[in-house]
Amino acid sequence: MRSRTRGKSRSPFRAADNGSGPGRRQVLAGGIGTGALLALPDLGLGSHPASKSTTPPSGASARYTFVYGTPDAGSVTTGSLAAASTPAASSPATSTPAARTRSHAATVAPAAITLSSRGSVPVAVNLAATPVSSPDQAITAVATVAMERDGAKVTLVLLDAASAKVAKQGSVLLKGVPSGAHVLVTPVFTPDSSTVSLVLAISTPVTKRVVSKVHGHTGKPLPRVTTSWVSHHALAYFDQRTGSMAGPFYLSDEPSLALSTAAANGSELLLWTTREPQPDDSASLRANASLSRLSIFPLGSGKARLSVAAPAPWPAGEPVVTLPSGDIARLVRGSHVQVCAVRTGDVSEHGISAFSRARARPSAVTMQARPDGTVFMTKPGSGVALVADPSEEFSAKAQVQFFPPATPLGAPWSKAVLSAEGDTLYVLGPAHGGGLHAYEVSSGKLTASYSEGSHYNGLHQMPGGTLLAVKPDNPRLAFFAPDLSPLGTADTNLFVSAIF
Repeated sequence: MRSRTRGKSRSPFRAADNGSGPGRRQVLAGGIGTGALLALPDLGLGSHPASKSTTPPSGASARYTFVYGTPDAGSVTTGSLAAASTPAASSPATSTPAARTRSHAATVAPAAITLSSRGSVPVAVNLAATPVSSPDQAITAVATVAMERDGAKVTLVLLDAASAKVAKQGSVLLKGVPSGAHVLVTPVFTPDSSTVSLVLAISTPVTKRVVSKVHGHTGKPLPRVTTSWVSHHALAYFDQRTGSMAGPFYLSDEPSLALSTAAANGSELLLWTTREPQPDDSASLRANASLSRLSIFPLGSGKARLSVAAPAPWPAGEPVVTLPSGDIARLVRGSHVQVCAVRTGDVSEHGISAFSRARARPSAVTMQARPDGTVFMTKPGSGVALVADPSEEFSAKAQVQFFPPATPLGAPWSKAVLSAEGDTLYVLGPAHGGGLHAYEVSSGKLTASYSEGSHYNGLHQMPGGTLLAVKPDNPRLAFFAPDLSPLGTADTNLFVSAIF
């Protein structure tokens, strides 16, 4: 996404003054279709789902959860939310796992949650890309782009998840970028979160012409204005320790496709890009048009240490994780993992047998690094989640089969989550019943379920253990205890795309 702001606009980061939600003074004016971010206090239930405490737990688990999405058409351009730190008690008839497992249904819907007046709810709008969380979830990075007289100003803001306040921020000016350009920003954290690399895809219009298209019903020609674009990339680096921004470093990769994939280890940034084929390319270039490039940059540098041809498919923001060895794993084609050896650029590929079954329905796939060095992978369209060991060619250490949900594809991409302890898998309920299911990872057995007929399209576990399920219409947010006891619901004007 791209945003434009006027030079005298207020900052997009503000705290709400009271419990009624953010007002106009707390937002930065933007247009329909811009991304918005708001912070939801952790309900702090931990392992006590029936707790009525209004105080979130102290320590690492007392963190905000960030909800990202696009405001409803016609609503204010910021995100609004009704949420609470005191969930209503659920009905005893639906609060026991055994009862829910037998019936897979509930007779009482979750109660509505009201906004707590404690704490602030920071709001960000006009975001230039989807926010990105640090590996330890302690920091969330958001970026905005403002068109100025001299070019495009990219601002990176790091939000502290413990306080939902701005921890650090920095800006970089892309000089000479015209006002009609698009700038796509991809923040990339190092494993220790000390450095945030910015991959900047800059697309500028080069030619416009009028073409004629035939109307499908009348057969009459219709004039249409078409625009040709050309893209290239630039890099910038933000050092959290010093608060300084290095760059921009412009890459000589024009013409390039704007979409890319990036990951970082403790010392280098890996960037996958694809050259855009041109009509006047020579035969030798056309023969290699389908090949992408993998470039490895020392952190803080715009000169690649190594640049080699990369195997298909083209990069498009697919899941990537940094392995304990410093190498990078890339989940491609929904069924294979490519591992890039950072030292040499060599790529090895490993098939994930649990993901190999072809299905007619497309599915999201996810891959996340875990603290013990394993990775958690899901393919909800195939009804499978697993914990794999990268040191053993991604062999499955644990695998759970579940009923595919009604919406295995689309945002939010997370349809299944693994508990912090790694012993419980939570997934969206099946197409025929909806709700949520819980499985024991060691045995793969269904241990609890809840449904009152709602079909959710995304799932997230908050730091304190509370489950947050998302659906397309209000009440869009539903809260559950770890045993799937319903806690309450909340309305938001955001079409939720991701939760951090």
